Amino acid sequence: MAKKVRVSVPAKVILFGEHFVVYGKRALATAINQRLAVNVSDREEDGYHVKIENIPTFGLELDLEGGARRAYPYKDYGSATKAVAYVKESIGYLEERYGLSGGGVEIEIKSEIPLSAGLGSSAATCVATIAALKEYFGLSGDLEAIRNDAYHVELTIQGAASPIDTAISTYGGYVLIERNEVKRLPLAGLDLIVGCIGSIPLNMGTKKASEIGLKTKRVVEEVKKRKENFSAIFDYIFDAADEITAQAIKAIEAKDFVNLGALMYINHGLLDAIGVVPGRLSELVKVSQALGALGAKVTGAGGLNEMGGVGSVIVLPKETGARIKTALDIAGALVMEVKTGEGGLKIETGF
Repeated sequence: MAKKVRVSVPAKVILFGEHFVVYGKRALATAINQRLAVNVSDREEDGYHVKIENIPTFGLELDLEGGARRAYPYKDYGSATKAVAYVKESIGYLEERYGLSGGGVEIEIKSEIPLSAGLGSSAATCVATIAALKEYFGLSGDLEAIRNDAYHVELTIQGAASPIDTAISTYGGYVLIERNEVKRLPLAGLDLIVGCIGSIPLNMGTKKASEIGLKTKRVVEEVKKRKENFSAIFDYIFDAADEITAQAIKAIEAKDFVNLGALMYINHGLLDAIGVVPGRLSELVKVSQALGALGAKVTGAGGLNEMGGVGSVIVLPKETGARIKTALDIAGALVMEVKTGEGGLKIETGF
């Protein structure tokens, strides 16, 4: 039994195909170089002690004791501490499925991934916690088993979940998703800018971002309603989005960044057409385009204006993107420079 285990996993961005993937269309996602780490070690007292250092819970610590640890619903924790729900459910799931049990266990979580920003923080928490505990307790299991376990936990808490996030957290790199099938792609990395509105800033030195959580389920439901009302029109939009993803893969392979950027703008326009681009995110894309970005678009669920316009955008800058970063910061976004195609789950023992 390993007495000290450290696991880290990446954040993700969806480059193309969000929302459309729900209806069987292709989507392309990638890991970025923002990571979440879980350390597991021995503890003198029995039970689990969870310490979440730089997620904005003001140094949250809690003891989990008793039988299976079931997740608290979001309403009990709020978006700022929802990581606790995923940790608790992960422990409970492992207890029930694998008979996980032991003495005292210390779990420490550190993250660079903003919460509620569409960057996969929930899946990262699930994957890293499950991988770390399985390694600590000597449970056998390959990456696919870890991904499946994490997906089950995310599905249990959210009621619905895409395999995209847990796949990226586990494997890293790029993945193509079509009809819930996950395929890994060997594509080169891209330098992007991410701007988050309404995310929770973690330890990134800014207080601009509010603590408004993204309501992904509600946004998906709104798209479903609109698709039912305008089915003939939406069928064309969804088919176009599917083809955009296919052409984007070819553009990345050819390092054709001009066409890649153009496809980002087109994809963004389709997301706007189905109603998931609130005004604040639209402005981030517009200002990026005005400052010469090759491409920009909403990434992830997007949002609704009545939800406060929260969400994230990705930008493909023409050069360094310094002016774009400044403009996004002035607009109130949490701004990060990221590299795509980054590595997946990493495990260290005995450090």
